[in-house]
Amino acid sequence: MTQPLLEISGLKTHFGVGGTTIRAVDGVDLVVNPGETVCLVGESGCGKSMMARSILRIVPPPGQVTAGQINLHRQSGKVVDLAALDPKGAEIRSIRGREVAMIFQEPMTALGPVQTIGSQITDAIQLHLKVSRKEARNQAIEVLTRVGMPRPEQRLEAYPFQLSGGMRQRAMIALALSCQPRLLIADEPTTALDVTTQAVILDLIRDLQAEMGMAVLFITHDLGVVAEIADSVAVMYLGRVVERAAVDDIFHNARHPYTRGLLRSIPRLGIRVGEELDTIEGMVPNPFNRPSGCSFHPRCVEMIPGRCDRVDPSRTRLPDGTEVRCLLHEPHRQETAPAGALQ
Repeated sequence: MTQPLLEISGLKTHFGVGGTTIRAVDGVDLVVNPGETVCLVGESGCGKSMMARSILRIVPPPGQVTAGQINLHRQSGKVVDLAALDPKGAEIRSIRGREVAMIFQEPMTALGPVQTIGSQITDAIQLHLKVSRKEARNQAIEVLTRVGMPRPEQRLEAYPFQLSGGMRQRAMIALALSCQPRLLIADEPTTALDVTTQAVILDLIRDLQAEMGMAVLFITHDLGVVAEIADSVAVMYLGRVVERAAVDDIFHNARHPYTRGLLRSIPRLGIRVGEELDTIEGMVPNPFNRPSGCSFHPRCVEMIPGRCDRVDPSRTRLPDGTEVRCLLHEPHRQETAPAGALQ
């Protein structure tokens, strides 16, 4: 059996604001295997980006990881709990960018505005690989070439504001891949790009993944992207993974009402002029006023009155390997489900 690369269990990241605690990440369980592409999906505000930042321990203050484990199986064979490390310590700094790297959502703000692209990439290479400045520059040119950057020698001297959106994203990918990480976290890397550039970037990440053998944790709200690149999918809602399954099972046999709602919301061919798209009623709850019981019950069309609004569902593993947090699938509660709710 393949040893997981990353095992997250019970991860909680909280923000203390004005005497109130915001549970941005509220007990996430997730496994990423070597070479696997795991897509993390959900509406804005569900905690996807904060979960990714928690892995690298770059949660902005006043947020902090308050519970759980983030076990990384390092290349040396050592297992390290990232949640237990000092966010500013030497060990986590040796992991960031070297074994686990991240492509941020907006490269214009993620890249340093007063440093050239070449300076940022060569600094990262020298920090982790201990090579000369000349060798680091040559490696920077090589990685920029691999990500399809035109005239890479000239782009080394360019500042981020001098590049187009697609070029900045390529530079961000080059920076993340410069030290050949074993896990790449991509936080909506194609959101701000036109569809043609999106397709190019997705193909690029997929080709580099196959070439380098790295695992990818891809954060997105675009289910079309998920269908194209994912091996497995984790669906997040209000700080928790509510369903985890293989990509085919998510699209053809989704178990959680929230996942089914997301799938119904996808625009489809054949829709008539004036016909409205299906939507999930309501909004993601305010984190200052989380609902009792199942956090999705105020928006759920399959809600069981007296149960879903009172009982917080635990994680249930189904026979096909799907993991779901829903009372409809807890064996000792299925008899309470309304007729047709499990279809």
